[in-house]
Amino acid sequence: MSETKNNPLAVYCSYCGAPAEYDIVHQEYHCGYCGGTTDIHEPVQRLGEWRDARKKEVLQDKSVAEEKCVCRNCGAEVVIPQGEAMGNCEFCGGKFARRAFAASELPEVIIPFVLTEDEARARLQEWAQKNQRQEEAKAVLAAIKNLRGYYLPYELIRGPVSAEVQRMETFSDYKYHVGGFLNGLAVNTSKQLDNLVLDAMEPFEWTEARTFEFAFIAGQRVKLSDINARQTEERVLEEVQEGFRPDVEKQLQTTGIIMKMQAGEILRLPALLPAYVLKVGPVLAVVNGQTGRVAVSKTKEKKVLSWLIEPTLLTLLVTFLMWLWQPHPEHVGMSLAVFGPIFFTAFSDGRGEEFRRVVFKTEKSRAERVQSKLKVTQGKDAIEDTTARAVFMEPVNGEMVPVKMDFYTPFRIIMTLLGVVVFNGLPAICAWFLDFDGVAQYKYNGAWMVLTVPITIILWIAVGRIRVYNYPVFRMILPDGKTKPVKSDNARSTSPWEATKELREIAGWGPFLAIGGFLLFMFLGTLCAILMPD
Repeated sequence: MSETKNNPLAVYCSYCGAPAEYDIVHQEYHCGYCGGTTDIHEPVQRLGEWRDARKKEVLQDKSVAEEKCVCRNCGAEVVIPQGEAMGNCEFCGGKFARRAFAASELPEVIIPFVLTEDEARARLQEWAQKNQRQEEAKAVLAAIKNLRGYYLPYELIRGPVSAEVQRMETFSDYKYHVGGFLNGLAVNTSKQLDNLVLDAMEPFEWTEARTFEFAFIAGQRVKLSDINARQTEERVLEEVQEGFRPDVEKQLQTTGIIMKMQAGEILRLPALLPAYVLKVGPVLAVVNGQTGRVAVSKTKEKKVLSWLIEPTLLTLLVTFLMWLWQPHPEHVGMSLAVFGPIFFTAFSDGRGEEFRRVVFKTEKSRAERVQSKLKVTQGKDAIEDTTARAVFMEPVNGEMVPVKMDFYTPFRIIMTLLGVVVFNGLPAICAWFLDFDGVAQYKYNGAWMVLTVPITIILWIAVGRIRVYNYPVFRMILPDGKTKPVKSDNARSTSPWEATKELREIAGWGPFLAIGGFLLFMFLGTLCAILMPD
């Protein structure tokens, strides 16, 4: 309980004062001790009242000054450096805080430095030496003496967020709903620094946060917050989107996703967090001043090519089947030349070139003093990252419930393979039932397969795989972590007629009927050839 009480992001029950946890399903805070519920708006209102009272108190402090002021101790004129919050009197050592810093977004919490500048420089140098082949590491080593410590402006975010997610493919139009709860997301509010790199040096240990007082930053470099509320929210949503992305991509089985993020009723706590910063041209290197974790920006973006895996595997599979049927090199070449472009064109639908920002980072870590000596622990004993994970939500009986999704279930795989066998062997199957005299020659089914095998491949590319992702199978996540199958209120019809919808939309009614008539003609002709070989 003591650790929770020290956590500046904790929310407490309105009835008994015990810590309350957010219920993502019912959109409220729930007390596990007394069972009481706290409305999501109440913590935000209480925080606002405390913030107003705190600001009035600080603005009465005589050490709060304008950009240029007269030292109250010795009478010397003091200028506070541009972009920084604190100023020093060079004559008597007096400390001043910029009034704009106190009047706008007064920090409510601060995490003190644990690492000294020399210790942070040693951590960064260790990373650079391990990665000395990288251009970024060379730049860091050349300028490492310029590493400086700062209290950086942040906003700590606690509250619900949601997203509408869709696969990039043109005909994949199912909209998925994702919810999550931010439990200590730290977003930097300085426009001079790259939030993605700063995010990579997290997490912080929130139980070590202290209520802000000017004494904490006396003699320290402090950066001012210089982005507005709208820009801050954009950064929050951008950071949450990147945090959600791995879970969403895993669930939807693609890197090609579109996410539209929204923030709910969130708690915002302005804070100062410790970091050592080194800027060398386009390279930004930072060391977490509390934990010692290192993050360095990479100058080049990474091109995403993972979408090429599926068409490559399909092309190789078809080529292998062609080899089994006719083991000649020319058939392999023909298969690659014909089906390769088809698969790669189809799977590139809706996909432009994708690039991702890349950041070098060390493992999550924890730093502490043991008899004044710094001890940094990495790996399993490091600080836990408490930021949100994506939870997919679907309406079931009028209520949004957390779900997991399946696309390629065993039943679907078996039915798909069965459908392929039946479609490609349909004349032979029908002939088997009609062959009363035992004269059928089933080899003539090959004429039908010459037509249907390419059609099967095209149907799978244009319709089949799209239907798989447009008709997911949902399993509701139960309180004990188990799951059970459920039907979403947004579920669509899976009738045979509906199954042809995508094909009709792609080809149009005229070509659709023409193809159907031609298939019927070929089916009857092949059936007659099998039953009447002479």
